[in-house]
Amino acid sequence: MMYTVRVHTNGKMREFNVIPGKNLLDFLRDNSIDISTPCGGKGTCGKCRIRVKGLLELPSEKEKVLLGNKALTDGYRLACYNKIESDIEIYLDSDDENKDANIVTSGLEKVIKVRPIVIKKYVEMPIPDISDQRPDTDRVIDAFGGNIELTSIELIRKLPELIRKQGYKVTIIGNENEIIGIEPGNTSNKLYGMAVDIGTTTIAAYLYDLNNGKRMDVYSTLNPQRKFGADVLSRIDYASNSEASQNNIHREIIGCINHIIETFSQNNGIESSDIYIAVFVGNTTMIHFLMDLSAKNIALSPFIPVTTSIYNIKSTELNIKINQRGMIVIFPSVSAYIGADTVAGVLSTGMHEKDEISLLVDIGTNGEIVLGNKDWMYSCSTAAGPAFEGANIRNGIGGIRGAIDRVFFEDKLRYTTIGNGKPIGICGSGIVDVIAGMLENGIIDETGRIIDIDELSDLEKDYKTRLAKIDGLNSFILAKGEDSFSYNEIAITQKDVRELQNAKAAIAAGIKVLIKKAGIRADDISKVYLAGGFGNYINIKSALKIGLIPAELKEEKIESVGNAAGSGAILGLLSVKKLEETIKIKNMIKYIELSASKEFVDEYVNSMFF
Repeated sequence: MMYTVRVHTNGKMREFNVIPGKNLLDFLRDNSIDISTPCGGKGTCGKCRIRVKGLLELPSEKEKVLLGNKALTDGYRLACYNKIESDIEIYLDSDDENKDANIVTSGLEKVIKVRPIVIKKYVEMPIPDISDQRPDTDRVIDAFGGNIELTSIELIRKLPELIRKQGYKVTIIGNENEIIGIEPGNTSNKLYGMAVDIGTTTIAAYLYDLNNGKRMDVYSTLNPQRKFGADVLSRIDYASNSEASQNNIHREIIGCINHIIETFSQNNGIESSDIYIAVFVGNTTMIHFLMDLSAKNIALSPFIPVTTSIYNIKSTELNIKINQRGMIVIFPSVSAYIGADTVAGVLSTGMHEKDEISLLVDIGTNGEIVLGNKDWMYSCSTAAGPAFEGANIRNGIGGIRGAIDRVFFEDKLRYTTIGNGKPIGICGSGIVDVIAGMLENGIIDETGRIIDIDELSDLEKDYKTRLAKIDGLNSFILAKGEDSFSYNEIAITQKDVRELQNAKAAIAAGIKVLIKKAGIRADDISKVYLAGGFGNYINIKSALKIGLIPAELKEEKIESVGNAAGSGAILGLLSVKKLEETIKIKNMIKYIELSASKEFVDEYVNSMFF
C-alpha cells in the first residue's frame, strides 16, 4: 500500500508515492525539498512549518506550543512531528531559498603578484636524435626547468604518445614539486582556478583567470547541508548516525561544488577541465565533511579533529569535477573550533603582519575570535548558538528576501526588509537593532526582562500598543498579522531576548578573556575587524548598545570586512606565497579552550546584562 503525497511550491505541483508511516521531514529531505530545520529535526526549533491538507494525527502538546493556535488553525504543522498516514497535500512557500538569500561575497581586496601553485608552460622540445638520447621523462623535466619530478605512473605511460602527437610541442602543467599533466599543443592561455568558502549557512565561490589574476565570476548559495541542522553540532549528530548519513552529508557538499563548477563553465564559455585549482576554506567541521572525514570527535570533549593540516589533493580523490589532473587545496585549521576560514580571515586582514594589535571577530553560528599582531596571536571560539542567523528565535530567519534587517525607533517604529517586500521574519541584524531599540526605550531593562505594559506609562503610544502576551510570554510586536507576508504577527518574545542575551554574552566574554590572556587593555586594540555576513550587515551602534562588542572598542575602530574568509581563499588561490603564510598563521595562533576557563564563566555571567 502506498499513499499519494502532492507537494505544492513555487506555483508547481509534484506527486510522490510514499510508504505509510514515513516521517514528513525525512520524506522532504529524501526528495531534496529544502525546508528550514535549524535543530536538525529534533523537534525543538519549530521552524519546519508546512501547510497540510489531509489526515494527520492530532498535534501533540509540544507541537501546539511551538506553532501556536493561529498557525494550527491555518493548517500549519511541523514536518518533524508528523508521519504520512493518508493521501495528503503539502504547501510550501518556496523550496528555493537561494534565489532570495542575501549572501555576502565581497571583502577586502589586495593587489598581489599572481603566482599560483599550479602553472602551465608551453615548450617546444628538441626532437630526439642519435646524439640526444635522453628518456622522454628527462626531456620533459628539462624543458619545464627547476627542481621538479615526474612521478605519476599513469602520466608516464601516456607520455610517449603525448609528446610525439604534436611534434614535441606541448604544454606542461606543474606545481611546486612535480609535473601533474601534459597537454598537446599550446593551451597555456587556459588556466583558471576557483576559491570557495564553505560556511555553515552559506557558500561563496569565486572564479579567476590565473594568467592575469582577473576575477571572472562569483557564485553564492545556501549550504545544502542546512537541512541536517543549522549548527555544526546538529550536523555532526546526524552524520554520526550511520555510514549512510556520513555519505549523505559529504555528497551534499560535493554535489553543490560540482553544480558551481558547471555554472562557472556555462557562464564564462570555458570547460570545467580548464579549471586546474580549487582552494577551499571553512570551519573545521565543514572541512571534515568536504574531505569525508568523521567529525564526531569534534563534538565530544576533548574536541579532537581528525586533522588540521594544509592539503593538496588530486581532484579525482574527492570527485570534484575540475580538470582530472587538477589540485584541491585546503587551508589549514588551528583546532576543532578555529578553522581554515579563520586562518583565511587573518590572512586577508593582514593582522599577522602588523605592529598594532587587531581583533578579528567572525560572528555566525559560532563566534570565532582572534586577537594579536605580528608577534603573537590568541584565539577562541564561543558557542554563540545560531540566534544571530535567525534560528531559535520565534520569527527568526536567515538573510533572505522578506527578512526584517533594520529596525528604527522614531516617532513610530519603522523597519526595512531585504527586497523591500512584506516581512516574513527577522534576521540577525534586525534582531540586534530591535533589542537595542527596546533597551534604549525602556521596553526591556538591564536584566533583559520585557517589562509589563502597566510599567510603561511614558512610552510612545505606538510602542505601547505593540506590547502583548504571546504563548504566555511578554512580547513586542514588530509587524501585525495584516502587515506580514503570511498574515501571522512577527514579534520578539521574552524567550527571544534570552536567546540573544546568551549569544551576545558568549561573544563579549570571549573577547574579554582574550584581552586578559594577552595582558593588554581594550584601549590597546587599534582595529576591530567584523567578518562574515552578520558582521557585514550589523548596525555597529546597536552592537555596542547591547554589549555584543565591549563599549571600550569604540565605533571608529570597527570595520566590517565582509567575507574575510573568501578574501583569504582568493589570496591563496592567486599566490603560492600566501598559501605558505597560512602555515605560519596556523602555527602562530594559540587556541584558548573556553569550556575549561573559569574566567570565561565569570565574564559570561557579567556580559548577560545589558
